[in-house]
Amino acid sequence: MIGKTKKSQGMPIEIIIIAALALIVLVVLAVILANRTGIFTKDLQSCPAKQGECTPGTKCPSNKALITNTDCKKDQVCCIQVFNA
Repeated sequence: MIGKTKKSQGMPIEIIIIAALALIVLVVLAVILANRTGIFTKDLQSCPAKQGECTPGTKCPSNKALITNTDCKKDQVCCIQVFNA
């Protein structure tokens, strides 16, 4: 027992490099996903994407329903047809 010395066991450099590369890949994927989510959100706010059309005024005609949270201008509302007239 007197002649034996304890050697600490460190993490191999290969594992550290692989972990760093994996972290970089995850960060890049997160940035790409966040960018695509922004594009998807813009599409969801589009009045034509909701099968509607921007109409001047504050109310929709009687055969159309009002859709809120769209990209229509301030003096317009997004209306979607609910009954075939």
